[in-house]
Amino acid sequence: MRTVLSMLVAAGTLAATEAWTQAWAQTPASVDQRGREFRTEREADSPSRNTRAQTRNQAQRRDRRDDLNARAQGRVVAPAAFDGSWSVAIHTQSGACDPSYRFRVDIIDGDVVYEGQSAGQVSRNGGVWVNISQGGQQAAGQGRLSRNSGSGVWRGHGSAGACAGIWQAQRRD
Repeated sequence: MRTVLSMLVAAGTLAATEAWTQAWAQTPASVDQRGREFRTEREADSPSRNTRAQTRNQAQRRDRRDDLNARAQGRVVAPAAFDGSWSVAIHTQSGACDPSYRFRVDIIDGDVVYEGQSAGQVSRNGGVWVNISQGGQQAAGQGRLSRNSGSGVWRGHGSAGACAGIWQAQRRD
């Protein structure tokens, strides 16, 4: 009985040692307190965990950057819903500029065009930014367009000094 028991203990010890050896050989590399990685010969030819993690993180950052770029590009180009001829009326609320003034702009592929020159852009959601200058006068405005109308605010500088007010737009075609 003692012999059988000794053989069982020996077999169990051998099996446990063998299992531990196989598990150790298959485990990923060890990392010390300073983040240095120690690898078995078998693992030496494969990329480290740190390298795999860095590659994965770079790919995720690249995907996020591509998503942001795609969204940004989508905001620059307005849908055809805003393209066409628009009548814009500005109303001065402060400063010594003309009390009101009306002019025409065209929106072509999201670009606001005034007298043949690009003056601003319309975003996909109708946000509009313009910068118009003529004969020593300059005005910058922002606001929002809907399908057939729009409104916003503007600030400018002319021969009479600084001015500010609101603008309203109506589609003409």
